[in-house]
Amino acid sequence: MGEGLKGIGGLWLKDGAKGKFFSGEIELGGVKQHILIFKNDKGDNPKRPDYRIYMPEDEEQKAISPEKDFEDDVSF
Repeated sequence: MGEGLKGIGGLWLKDGAKGKFFSGEIELGGVKQHILIFKNDKGDNPKRPDYRIYMPEDEEQKAISPEKDFEDDVSF
């Protein structure tokens, strides 16, 4: 990528029951965290973000213990 940029993870485009979303993993401060990113469909206000980032609730404990692995597939 560009000079001065460090890769911190990757995302995959998935098809879910409610549409497309990104699923992946980032690593910040030595802790790997599973994340989901959905398009924000809450109106056309320029003050709202285009996308929202979520952490699966069952992953909160795993964020504390980075040695645990997780499944990349998320079901809705």
